[in-house]
Amino acid sequence: MGAEIRDLSAADIPEAVRVLHEGFPHRSPRYWEAGLDRLAGRDTPANAARLGHALFVDGTMRGVILSIPSIHDTPLGPQTFVNLSSWSVDPAHRGRSALQLYVTASSRDSAFTYTNLSATAHTLKAVLAKGFREMTAGQLLCVGRRMSFGKKYFVQPRKAMAAGLSESATRVLVDHEDFGCLSVCLETPSKLIPLIFLRRSVNSVPLAQLIYCERLDDLIANGLAVSTWLLSRGYPAMIIDASGTVRGLTGRYFAGKAKKYVKGPAPVFAVDHTYSEMMYFGL
Repeated sequence: MGAEIRDLSAADIPEAVRVLHEGFPHRSPRYWEAGLDRLAGRDTPANAARLGHALFVDGTMRGVILSIPSIHDTPLGPQTFVNLSSWSVDPAHRGRSALQLYVTASSRDSAFTYTNLSATAHTLKAVLAKGFREMTAGQLLCVGRRMSFGKKYFVQPRKAMAAGLSESATRVLVDHEDFGCLSVCLETPSKLIPLIFLRRSVNSVPLAQLIYCERLDDLIANGLAVSTWLLSRGYPAMIIDASGTVRGLTGRYFAGKAKKYVKGPAPVFAVDHTYSEMMYFGL
């Protein structure tokens, strides 16, 4: 049989939906259609695949891996992220071709930062073998308890630039507010602290998962204020990716929960899952 791997195009979406639904039957075809349509309409960084990659065998699509590329502005310059997601291959074609599909998706440009935010247990061996390393080993369910000195103001995303936040950071806050996230800029006497939380519900309890924070120490130092702000919006606790308990945050650490993996240059910011599968597809 002849096997070929190539970039997914908009014309491939119907077949990609079929492969993804077969691999993840708990997700409806409409779930995949909606997410892929959102990805297809985005601007794509140079040298990045817009949607992902597909494995074709004798002209028929037999495997898919999604890639979600985005440019993240940092103090060290622009950093291109490619979030890999939803690796699905027909059982009859798993093995060398499936691994090559993953290698193709995670090796397009050595300057890119590749992330895997939802690796499943049965793919983990392959992910680590292909150059990924652990970024965080679990998650912390917590509240903040510290309060730095001075007045604090919570600035709405669309007013953050007027408060002094950079245009690029303001755009990230606004974009994710439009996604439905909890986006805010905490203004303290010494600095502006942009924060983004994904709205979650775990066992019917509303929780706020941190997906963007430039320096975790800033959140910890103002943790009581942040937790109070979240509670006023109906979110009694935060979920934070971590590799153990964090001094200054009170809660319970869940080892092995939702591990995160990275290949290439490490993310500059403490937490940066912006423009990832979490927004385009949800958890």
